[in-house]
Amino acid sequence: MNVLITGANGFLGKGMVEQFEKYDDYKLRLMDIIPSESVHEVYVGDVSIYEQCYDALDGIDGIIIGHMAPRGENDINYSTPEMAFDVNVKGTANLFHAAVQRGIKKIVVISSEATLGAYKKSDQVHTLRARPLAGYYGLSKGCQELIAEHFTGEFDDFQIACLRVGYILDGDNNLDKYGRDIVKRNLGNTDRRDIGEVARLSLESDQLRFEIFHVMGTQESLERWDVQYTCDFLNWKPEYNFSWLPRPEAQ
Repeated sequence: MNVLITGANGFLGKGMVEQFEKYDDYKLRLMDIIPSESVHEVYVGDVSIYEQCYDALDGIDGIIIGHMAPRGENDINYSTPEMAFDVNVKGTANLFHAAVQRGIKKIVVISSEATLGAYKKSDQVHTLRARPLAGYYGLSKGCQELIAEHFTGEFDDFQIACLRVGYILDGDNNLDKYGRDIVKRNLGNTDRRDIGEVARLSLESDQLRFEIFHVMGTQESLERWDVQYTCDFLNWKPEYNFSWLPRPEAQ
């Protein structure tokens, strides 16, 4: 399968690429606005420009939409809608529209648990529609899910998965994308390679039409965030459960 990963040069993107490299059946094309060197094909492009999205999808079988507008210092890029919507929303719509033109049916959208900010923590199951409260970040991620659902309704043969991921870490060293050492276990801790594996399994599945999967690694998330549904549907088990980190109340 030929797979395009957007945002491939970011913290999450690199982890997803690492996971796909464990398998021999994939040819990766890595799209990012930042140039990089890789053994895989690299496409330097801007998802907010439709023509570049269309070009990047030439010969592709499946897409992982993993790009995200950078937060910038003090979250400056999410203080106004401009960059958040240009990258997260317009970029996602561009890729879906280009996928229609290219005849691509399998798409995975990396969403966020921030889309459920308006719900009680005890009620967050995969069947809930997005109701974000996290400013322009949560709003833009919720719009990504809405775009995915819209295209699924418009075209009968799409197979779409939206992954609502938790707090992304590298479980080998407990570091987050900012290089900070995480010393306490949070309900939403999620290793970036586990996200890549759920994305891979979603692309491989012929059983989904439009599915929302909560993706977190901790034992606590299996019930409280309905991660067990993801495990059952995709026959998946998190490789990193962060059980080696103490829970905050234990300190």
